[in-house]
Amino acid sequence: MIKNFLDSDQDPEPDGLSSKNSSILSAVPPLNAAGNDTITDPATGKEEPYIITAEPAPESMAESVRQSGLAYSAAIAFFASVVFMLIIGWGADLLFGTSPWGMVAGIVIGSIIGFVQFFRINSRIFNPDRKMKNGRTLLSRDDDPN
Repeated sequence: MIKNFLDSDQDPEPDGLSSKNSSILSAVPPLNAAGNDTITDPATGKEEPYIITAEPAPESMAESVRQSGLAYSAAIAFFASVVFMLIIGWGADLLFGTSPWGMVAGIVIGSIIGFVQFFRINSRIFNPDRKMKNGRTLLSRDDDPN
């Protein structure tokens, strides 16, 4: 049966149920209601407003790559700040003999720095139009003599 279905170019025959005779309850409006702002409730027969939300436009490949790169850099920045401050705390423990409080302080300070950086970078994922307040981009053409 499956082999015949896959080899045939025709649509399969319905199994006896006809959509003309049966009533299907659905959360999706019928096709003829696409241009209307109201839909008829089959149970009560009353016209009710139907809210259609617009789907967002699909993002371009460049925008997806930009967002992925920012998410990746946010994770790396968080991890690196915690590890860096952990190593500094470990060095402070060796230097001052305050084991384990230097490492604990390093982890806490590194976590705070990491969360600040994480949220700062992640805020740029969904707000790409936000300009840099103090500084310019690496590939800025402002000082190009040509």
